[in-house]
Amino acid sequence: MIKEENSRRSFFKRAAAALGVVAAAAGTKNLIAASASSAESSSAKYATDVAMQEKAVKENQLVVMTDDEKKQRLDDLLNFHRQEIA
Repeated sequence: MIKEENSRRSFFKRAAAALGVVAAAAGTKNLIAASASSAESSSAKYATDVAMQEKAVKENQLVVMTDDEKKQRLDDLLNFHRQEIA
């Protein structure tokens, strides 16, 4: 009678171990699938970012400063520098 209980107990242990292996395999499969889909989505996000940056750079145009603006800018910078020294 003791052998029968042990065999039942060992059967349930094996069944629980097999169930754990199956659950781990399913979890791993889901994890790998999620990683693959997130890699694809991050590639799409990267491509979108690159496109937005290119668009922003193309929209920015160089505006040439006049001599008066350059002189004013230089005076402002020098005044700020003098204030820091004082």
